[in-house]
Amino acid sequence: MSDRLLTAAAIELLVESGVQGTTLQAVGERAGYSRALATHRFGSKAGLFGQVLKDASADWLERMQKGVGKLTGADALCAATDATHRFIRECPNEVRAMYLLWFQSIDPGAVYRSNLANVHRAQREDVAAWILAGQAIGEVDKAVNRHRLAEQYCASMAGIAYQWLANSEMPLAAMYRQLKNDMRSRLQPSASVAPTERARD
Repeated sequence: MSDRLLTAAAIELLVESGVQGTTLQAVGERAGYSRALATHRFGSKAGLFGQVLKDASADWLERMQKGVGKLTGADALCAATDATHRFIRECPNEVRAMYLLWFQSIDPGAVYRSNLANVHRAQREDVAAWILAGQAIGEVDKAVNRHRLAEQYCASMAGIAYQWLANSEMPLAAMYRQLKNDMRSRLQPSASVAPTERARD
């Protein structure tokens, strides 16, 4: 229970004060415990931030897996998009904390360094697998390069969330709706598009 309250307090402080302003002492106090408890539990800010990112990422992954289920192809991508949209709307602080820590991790002098490349690689592999499964049952054109499309989809998802975090007035629902339409169009089997053209996309 205390670990969950501490990470929740850390998320609140990250959103309010940023990475530099989030201290172990402040986290302990915000959670209603002693100043020393966060240090005792996590050892350092890096340990604390690692736990925050792990918990938030696990929440997001669980929502996506539940949303996608056994779907494949475009249906899977659209379900993952919808799950992410709900996650942003229902847990905006978790999303903001994740992005703060992700961006912090590319700073060479950062206290906390997450393995962001591995996180993104895993996301691309999931998307590529959904596309491959769709190709196997004829839902997705076999000429589609699943790896290139996975890269484009994941980059679009990250970019949409970042734009909304930078400006909450961005039309989040409309951007996700357009992305889903684009993915369905790209993945739909079509004899009117030459295979060589699709392979280059």
